[in-house]
Amino acid sequence: MRFLSQIIILFSCFSLPSAALEIIRDIELEQFTGDVIAAISDTSEIKHDEINIYFIKSDQVNAFVTGGKNIFINTELIIKAEDYREYAAVLAHELAHIKGGHIFNTSIEISNLSDRALPVYLLGIIGIMAGSAESGLAGIMVGQASISDGFAYYSRTQEASADQAAVKILCENGIDANFLISFLNKIERIEELSTTEKINYRSTHPLVKNRITWITSSLKNYAQCQHKIDDQMNKRFNLLKAKLHGFTHSHDETKSIYDLNNEVDLYATAVSNYFIGNHSKSIHNLEKLIHLDPTNPFYKELIGEIYFVNNKHEIATKYQKEAIKYNEHESDLYYMMLGNYLLAFNTQKETTEAIKYLKKSIQINPKNAYSWYLLARAYSDINEISLANYATAERYFLIGERPLSYEFATKALENIDEYSPEWYRSLDLINILEKEVIINRQ
Repeated sequence: MRFLSQIIILFSCFSLPSAALEIIRDIELEQFTGDVIAAISDTSEIKHDEINIYFIKSDQVNAFVTGGKNIFINTELIIKAEDYREYAAVLAHELAHIKGGHIFNTSIEISNLSDRALPVYLLGIIGIMAGSAESGLAGIMVGQASISDGFAYYSRTQEASADQAAVKILCENGIDANFLISFLNKIERIEELSTTEKINYRSTHPLVKNRITWITSSLKNYAQCQHKIDDQMNKRFNLLKAKLHGFTHSHDETKSIYDLNNEVDLYATAVSNYFIGNHSKSIHNLEKLIHLDPTNPFYKELIGEIYFVNNKHEIATKYQKEAIKYNEHESDLYYMMLGNYLLAFNTQKETTEAIKYLKKSIQINPKNAYSWYLLARAYSDINEISLANYATAERYFLIGERPLSYEFATKALENIDEYSPEWYRSLDLINILEKEVIINRQ
């Protein structure tokens, strides 16, 4: 666990009181949500790949939009949803807010955020992964909004409009919009029993009874909206819920709910046992799961992570390569993890291979600051100091350390191959930062 604890210490020192949120990244969570968004945006003028989804580790049930096309989902909302259709209904509602231009007021201008990026660490569901500038921005946006605006409420008109638009979105894309009502009723019951004063779904939205009236009225226009469930999507959703529960709830609570020997329950307890340090039990469960579904990339990812933290780098690398092979979509996180595993061998062969995968990670997501950190480390290990300086300059630029970015870009330019892509990019960084750094030094 030495590697993980180093990251926590390194990045928690940068976290801000105003951004005291755990923005998490997980491939299974991101891909499933992306698939739902894609399904419900087929008839919308908003393209699904234009939507930015951020996930907050929180025991409060909430979802909201802020600034542009950004949707924020609390993990507990997913856990409380009965099946994927309730989750889809919430996403449709938030998508309708974006489509209608209904956004939370914040005191931060989104267009200027890139110039004020401050780093926060990412608590990944499987392992600790630090440094995404995008998630840092998300933390600032939400943290600032919560302090300065108290999460400004949607107006009654906006909320009615979003509910009615959500019905249209769901019905036209093959999802029963009645599940928006069932979700609202569930949330009402949960919050009636809650004594917390934290921000929750009901505190940022109008009364449920009013919303149900709007939705029921709109449903009258869609007589054929009682679509059947998609069993494959629902299976994926139940596995995702189980994983999130094991990550966000205590081991005893997870074990009491997921106490059977089926695929969903084995997954929940595999995750939960991993986080309490019972790695042998977690591996035992995952081996059963892999036997049931040999091509599931998320089982391979998790078992590889467990082997890695136990310093079994060869088998960890094997499983991570299989996770990449069986995943339908390329992922910057998966390539980043594989690069990190290969660096642990401390050999030139594996380090050179790690560089290949880390470059792929950055190609997919140039804002993954931790991939830049690992790439700098890899270049340093093979004595490519000028390239290490360049990668370090990129990382510091992403996390808002402008003077350090300028310093390392200048160092990189001294010995880097002229006219190479890294040479041109170092020049770009220097040109971008030169005036700012000089002004700040005066």
